[in-house]
Amino acid sequence: MKKLLPQLICLLFFPLALLLNYLFSLNPHISESFYSLKLNKIFIQGLSRLTGIFPFSLFELMLYFFILFYSFYLLHTLWQFFSKKHSWKSLLLKFISNHLALFSILYFVFTSMWGLNYLRPPFGKERGIEASKHTTAELAELYSYLIDELNSLSAQTPRNTEGYMTVEGGYKGAFERASLGYLEASKWFPSLSGNYGPPKAIWASELMNYTGITGIYSPFTGEANVNIAVLDLFIPATTLHEMAHQRGFANEDEADFISFLTCIFHPDMDFKYSGYLLALAHTNTALAKDDISLLRELNLNLSPDVLNDIRHNNTFWAQYEGEVEKMSSKVNDTYLKANGVSDGQKSYGRMVDLLLSYYTLSIKSETSFN
Repeated sequence: MKKLLPQLICLLFFPLALLLNYLFSLNPHISESFYSLKLNKIFIQGLSRLTGIFPFSLFELMLYFFILFYSFYLLHTLWQFFSKKHSWKSLLLKFISNHLALFSILYFVFTSMWGLNYLRPPFGKERGIEASKHTTAELAELYSYLIDELNSLSAQTPRNTEGYMTVEGGYKGAFERASLGYLEASKWFPSLSGNYGPPKAIWASELMNYTGITGIYSPFTGEANVNIAVLDLFIPATTLHEMAHQRGFANEDEADFISFLTCIFHPDMDFKYSGYLLALAHTNTALAKDDISLLRELNLNLSPDVLNDIRHNNTFWAQYEGEVEKMSSKVNDTYLKANGVSDGQKSYGRMVDLLLSYYTLSIKSETSFN
C-alpha cells in the first residue's frame, strides 16, 4: 500500500475539483466577475502569449509525446506481465491506480485552468440577447435575412478561378486578421476584449477531417488550434470560434454565436461571408426540422455563388464520412454532458435562438450594435 501512496494522494485532486465546481455553481455571477473576467482571463492571456512565441501548436506536440510515452508504458506493463516478475494482481492494481491518479490530476488542472467557465452566466445577457423559444415564421424571417446578406456579400468576397470563395492570404492571412473582429465587437461586448496569443494551425489537419473536427481549444496551453485542411469557407468562422473558447466562453452554442458576431463586426468581407454562412447553416438545420417545404422554397433565393459554395462544402465533407466521424461525435457528446451541457450535441442548436434574439434586437428594431 505504501508503494501506491503517491497515487492515493493524487486521487484527492478529483473531489477537490468537484468541490470547486460546486462552490462556483452556487453563484454564477461570482464565477463570472471573479474567475472568468479576472483570475482566469489574466492567466489565459499570459499563458497564450507565452505559448504564442512558438509558431506551432504546443498542445499538438504534447499530445504526440503523450501518445509515445503511453505506448511505451503499455509495452512495459505487458513485458512485466509476461515475464512474471510481478503478480498479475499487483500489476493490475498499479495499472488502474496510475490511470485514476492521472485522470484526477488532469481533471483538476482542466477545471481550475478553464473548466469553471462552464458556470458563468450566458453571453449577451447584459445586452438583452438571450436564448428563447421561437416560431417557424420568425425562423423563416431570419433565414431570409441571412440569404439576403449572403447574396450581397458573395459578390464582394474573393473567389478563385473555379468561382469558390477564398480567404485573403490563406489560413495565415485569416490568423493574422482574426483579432480585428474581436477588437470591433469588444466595443459593444467588453467581455470579448483582451490580448491573447495567435491561432495555431494543426499539423495533422488532414487526419482531423475524418473526425469531423475543425478546431480544438487547449486549456492546458491556452492555444486556439484550427484545422487548416478544410475549405476556406469556414476557416474564418472556425478561427473566431476557437478564440471565443480562449476568452473563456466554454459552451459551444455561445462560441458559435460569438464567432458569428465577431465575423460580422470584422472589417473584411471574407470574414463577414464566413460568419453569415455559419449562421445560415445552423438556421437551415433548425428550419428543416420545422418546415422542410418552406426551407426548400426559401433556398430558391440563394444566389448561384452561395449555392456553389454550399454544394462544394457538402461534397468536400462527404468524402470523410465514416465510423471515425461517428465515434468522434459520440466522444464530443459525452464531453459536453460531463461538463454540464445536459443535452449534449443538441446544445449546438441553441445558437439559432441567440441569432433570433440578436436579429430582433439589432435588425428589426434598428438598434445598432456596430
